[in-house]
Amino acid sequence: MQITEARVERLVVHRVGNPARSEPLQLSGKATQVDEGVSALILDGYLKGIVSDKKKYQFYHESDLNLNELYHYSRQFFRGEADLLEVSQRIAKHLYARSQHPNIMAGDLLVILFSGLSDGDREVRALGLFKAEIQEDFLTIVESGEVFDISHASGINPRLIDKGALLLEHGPLLYAVDRQGNEAKFWLDDFLQAMRVPDTSTSSKVVAEVLEQISEEIDDPQEQVRFKDEVLNLCKTEPELSPRQMGSMAERYVGSEEVGRLFDNAAESYGFSLESDAPLPAQSVAKRLEKSWSKVGIGHGVSLLLPSDLSLQNVRSVKGENGELTLTLFLQQKED
Repeated sequence: MQITEARVERLVVHRVGNPARSEPLQLSGKATQVDEGVSALILDGYLKGIVSDKKKYQFYHESDLNLNELYHYSRQFFRGEADLLEVSQRIAKHLYARSQHPNIMAGDLLVILFSGLSDGDREVRALGLFKAEIQEDFLTIVESGEVFDISHASGINPRLIDKGALLLEHGPLLYAVDRQGNEAKFWLDDFLQAMRVPDTSTSSKVVAEVLEQISEEIDDPQEQVRFKDEVLNLCKTEPELSPRQMGSMAERYVGSEEVGRLFDNAAESYGFSLESDAPLPAQSVAKRLEKSWSKVGIGHGVSLLLPSDLSLQNVRSVKGENGELTLTLFLQQKED
């Protein structure tokens, strides 16, 4: 994310207390413009301090990402269905409802509209949410004629983020930070409902689970075995594979719509979408699959546990006059 050309358009400030301590929620009735001095402090402090790959997260929800409140509110704003003041008030009310833990401090919530950010080829906007919980003390010099006095003031330090989030215009990605989150991790878990952008290990796990589900969708036992063997052989011959490659291969067995549905379900379940061309370590995917795929269905509700060096080639079933069922299995030793 490039922020060198970023601008502060408008901001709203609300005061959010802790309802468990009977502290109020005080909502501002107006969005305000900021002068160049304040804008420079916000850009150099809040924005610069939160845009980092180490702080990259994604919204999630257990059943449907659109039921995540912050994701839903940000979509409303970026689609033009609500203005900045309306959205900021909804966000403040949501934060107030999630501030029940006794360790959560009251603070000022700044909701800031940024423009001029870039994610590559396109310019994007973002909503910045920054909760300032700690007021810092400052000394100021006051000049009066030939006399210089010193006085005390307290305020917000924009270079020290207590809790922050940057909600991007496109997709479920965001940046987030919680400096005071050791005792009450409500900012990330309860308020934002966000999880870190997955690493290759997590992505490999998701791809393996989708491939397991695809194999269960294949009714013909022989076709199921062919699918599993093709997947594992591909993992052995290629050091890296992408979700797109795996999906293209699976489409020959269950169709593109079913493959797309299963990947979409996984994205909703885990709260993130796999990058279709992201390279994943094939060996990691294979190790996860070999353990689960040692169990092979042979029809009639019967399954076998096969060693990794054997593959099922065919199954013949004969039903006798008295209802007995005879199954004949044809196995083949796999080549090393």
